[in-house]
Amino acid sequence: MSNKRITIFYDVVSPFSWFGFELLRRYQSVWKGVDVTLQPFFLGGVMGASGNKPPATNPYKGAQMLKEIPLFRKLYDIDIGNPANFPEKSLHAMRILQALKLQGSDKLTAVSLAFWKLYWHDEKSIESKDDLQAYLSPIVGDAAATRLVQHESQTSEVKQALADATKEAVDVHGAFGAPWFVVQNGNETMTFFGSDRMEAIAFFLGEKYVGPCPPGYKQESSKL
Repeated sequence: MSNKRITIFYDVVSPFSWFGFELLRRYQSVWKGVDVTLQPFFLGGVMGASGNKPPATNPYKGAQMLKEIPLFRKLYDIDIGNPANFPEKSLHAMRILQALKLQGSDKLTAVSLAFWKLYWHDEKSIESKDDLQAYLSPIVGDAAATRLVQHESQTSEVKQALADATKEAVDVHGAFGAPWFVVQNGNETMTFFGSDRMEAIAFFLGEKYVGPCPPGYKQESSKL
């Protein structure tokens, strides 16, 4: 196990989580000595526990976010849209991802990206069981998708695990938004907020950073 580790806490309702998640994926092949852990959490719970509020609830923050997203779309080369119903409640979606994590599934990355695409690209509802199942099925199969949506995401174990991850992010790591990165380099630990902190994360780890679109990133982005 490496002495360099990154844990990303994320929620698919957050566009900046998508940016941060994708940038981290692109650098996994560059930062070969860094272990990465994906940890779903519930951003609504983080907001409530930390006393923060979503940007969309503040007209100034909301307007600025809407201005920035088209720029970030080009900067990060991520085909993100602008869902009409923002924000929606992502709790069911995040429980599905937590269920996959507890199962040790190798589909966690693919399903996370599919849910971002569902909401932020195709502008469907992240609250809709039918939409969630439709985007799950091509990845895990129809039967497994049905189980995840209707049963496995609703167990007390999964609900508690997601609640615990959310509480840990706030109480232990000081999270107040998403994405939230917990980065370890040997005996030192540092936390970072936001998709625009990748250069600082690289500096802390002593790793190379050459911008949001490193050589070969399209090949990495195609690997699910």
